[in-house]
Amino acid sequence: MAYTRPRQEHVAETNLSRQAFETYLPLYKKLKKARPAAERPREGLNQQGAVTEASRLATYEPMFPRYLFFRPSHPKQSIAVVRSSRGVSHVVAFGARLACVAPDVMRAIRAFEEQRNGAGLEAISPFQPGTRVRLRDSALGGLEGLVHAVSAKRVFVLMELLGQQQMIKAEYDQVEHA
Repeated sequence: MAYTRPRQEHVAETNLSRQAFETYLPLYKKLKKARPAAERPREGLNQQGAVTEASRLATYEPMFPRYLFFRPSHPKQSIAVVRSSRGVSHVVAFGARLACVAPDVMRAIRAFEEQRNGAGLEAISPFQPGTRVRLRDSALGGLEGLVHAVSAKRVFVLMELLGQQQMIKAEYDQVEHA
């Protein structure tokens, strides 16, 4: 296993592959953050101004940021060159012993990656842009609005408060379907 430089997982993977190492960079599907309405093209909106399925995009990010699985392609291949490969910070080791991942763990990671990346956008997040939701357990509990964007930790809800539209950030457990 290699520990990469920040946001250099793909660079390290490319360079190690060019050196004939077998590499594996597990990726997972994540909803892309919606752009502000002023920047969003009109074709991505429906009649009510809600985000449509066509305008929602998924991105793929490393499942384990800064980590890349690799192994020599043949038994006599030296891993000494890995330490100086572009994108690699260092090889993960515990003392003098290199970090190794059991084959059954690798199969489980691959299965999870395949299942997650094959899932539709609805399976990734329970709240999709354009969905009507209700806030709960907060000072604004009971008020309804439209989901504007979804991140890994928060839901951004567009609500009308005091006659103006406001963007509210809420945790997943503070929001329910209306």
